[in-house]
Amino acid sequence: MRAVVRSSTQHIFIDAPPARIWELVGDPNRHAGWWPEVIEAQCADIREGCRYRGVVKGPFRASEHELLIERLDECHEVSIYCEGTGVTTRFVLADAQGGTFVEGHFAIEPQSIGTTVFATVAGQRVMSSWLQSSLVNLKSVAERSAAASV
Repeated sequence: MRAVVRSSTQHIFIDAPPARIWELVGDPNRHAGWWPEVIEAQCADIREGCRYRGVVKGPFRASEHELLIERLDECHEVSIYCEGTGVTTRFVLADAQGGTFVEGHFAIEPQSIGTTVFATVAGQRVMSSWLQSSLVNLKSVAERSAAASV
């Protein structure tokens, strides 16, 4: 049986330097400040390969997940995997004329019957919508922060 994978990749230009964006995407403890659906994250040891706790809004209630930082390339790329849901999130940053070009990628490879049904019925739409909201929020918070520091 072939696995159901739904994903979305989107891009956005943010008028803030990569270091400012990295402060937000590279530190899971700051994700609740811009990432829709993330209520709380607690990561004591931010490094590639570490696991941390995250609380995410769900359709009926919030749920706690263990997340893994799969890749952490300082000020360039972060990739996070949620074993319980099968969701991988990745943000890649590139310096772009004083601002930052951000590529976001969300994918779900279901790990249970429930998430398989979800991914089949609404996965593509939800991944796309969630990623778009995430990038718009990231842009807003980063640009506001950059303007305040000028």
